[in-house]
Amino acid sequence: MNFKLYSRIFMVLFAMISSFQIFAVPPGTAKIFSYPVPPIYKTSTIFELRVNGVLVPVIGYNKKYDYAQLSMSTGTAEFTITLKNGEQVSDFQISPKKIAVRGTHTGNMLRFTLHKDEYLIVKINRFRELVIAADAEEWDKPSPSGSGIFNITDQPYGALSSGRRLATGAIQKAIDDAAEYKGGEGIVYVPAGVYPVRNLKLKSKTSLYLEGGAVLLFSGQEKDFKISARKASQNRNITWWIATDSGTHDIKIYGRGTLDGNGKYATEKNNLGAHILAIMHTERFELNGPVIRESGAWAIIPTRSKNLVFQNFKIFNRFDMGENDGIDVIESQNVLVKHAIGIALDDPFSTKTWTQDTDLCRNWPGKPMVQDGVVFEDCISWTYCYGYKIGQGVMQDQRNIVFKDCVVYDAAVGIGIHHKWGTASVKNVLFDGIDIERLSYQNDDHRTWAIFFMQNGDKKGSGPISDVLVKNVLVRDAGKSPGKIKGISAATPVTNLRFENIVMPGMVGPASTLQQIKMTDTINTNHIQIKK
Repeated sequence: MNFKLYSRIFMVLFAMISSFQIFAVPPGTAKIFSYPVPPIYKTSTIFELRVNGVLVPVIGYNKKYDYAQLSMSTGTAEFTITLKNGEQVSDFQISPKKIAVRGTHTGNMLRFTLHKDEYLIVKINRFRELVIAADAEEWDKPSPSGSGIFNITDQPYGALSSGRRLATGAIQKAIDDAAEYKGGEGIVYVPAGVYPVRNLKLKSKTSLYLEGGAVLLFSGQEKDFKISARKASQNRNITWWIATDSGTHDIKIYGRGTLDGNGKYATEKNNLGAHILAIMHTERFELNGPVIRESGAWAIIPTRSKNLVFQNFKIFNRFDMGENDGIDVIESQNVLVKHAIGIALDDPFSTKTWTQDTDLCRNWPGKPMVQDGVVFEDCISWTYCYGYKIGQGVMQDQRNIVFKDCVVYDAAVGIGIHHKWGTASVKNVLFDGIDIERLSYQNDDHRTWAIFFMQNGDKKGSGPISDVLVKNVLVRDAGKSPGKIKGISAATPVTNLRFENIVMPGMVGPASTLQQIKMTDTINTNHIQIKK
């Protein structure tokens, strides 16, 4: 397969299949593609959604939010959200605020228009949020059959789409056969339906395509899984649910289906956590499009790998279970995380480095590696913790980390570096174009837009934080606690931290002092600067 850093587009277009709804539309109007509701999910009791007249199912999820998923071609799309109980729309908010979507309401309906695909969070009246994931039309959707296609419901695989039987053997055999395909790239095709699975191993030069409405479901029973780690803080075993073999290369997972970690059931009934995607010691991996739902541990862990792309994905985790980070990039190089929404109690987007004897890491292949060249771009974060974060683990050097054009819908801390574990360095970090909408939560004693600090968590000291640039940040909510810049000692300070063009609440233009940006909790620093 030919992987490129930003995107890879296969110019293949097939006839629309029955899992889509598509209506004839006038020129300039987007075609809308919706997907069937998997039978294990319920539709929302609160919201109905139509886009250009097409009914888009809304999944009723949890007490904090429901969600809907669709795809759209280029053109204009009119969204109509209807409150099912008939209550009149009296108040609403559409985020990200920076794209300035203007809505109008009549009776129990809210209407607004998009001119391109976007991920949105809509708040109406007192109700939970509605998350709308509008993706671009799929141009790389494969045929469900043909040369190089390994459809898991066809023979010899025979997986059932009803969710009534484990599909592990069928899917793994399809993956194995795809890896042996001599005609080029082997594609494992997962049609709409529900497929409970145990551990799966991804192989080199293969792709896994999840059709809209398809769900791979973590079955949740510990006896079914290989235990890969032990999480001491939770007294819980962890499995790598869908993982790569060490040394694999050229792997892709794509489509509009769902990887469901079944985390509430697995952790509370069986005390089992799962990394949904464990990308281990792999080169040239791409994730493009799927929903990653309800992880019982850190959801996606690209680990000791390089040349990776994660784009157009949706992490829909819960707020009533912890240590369910979204994507944690770990000891990897040349990683792009682009156009994603991450919702989780814990950090949706972060980077970490560890040592081999750390509890989660003892079975990781290879040796600990430097983290170098990680970009998070055009992401939306909603969390009780940090919107975008480096740390807590900094046991190997982390350098050249970028967070660009990202939104914090809500958090305790907007952006930050928390150097708690390890004595390695954090160097050459850029936060650029961050929009911080709300800070409603508290993490430890922090409820603020930014913090950069060290802690001697393992009693071995700490490493330096240096050469950090924070620029073009719009702070709509500064929180309630001061910003923090703290080195561990005079010998290990936070060095060369610069702020540029930071606009705080109530200010017309950029701040010119650290006091104006609330950076007042400082100690052991060197060369901290701010300019308009």
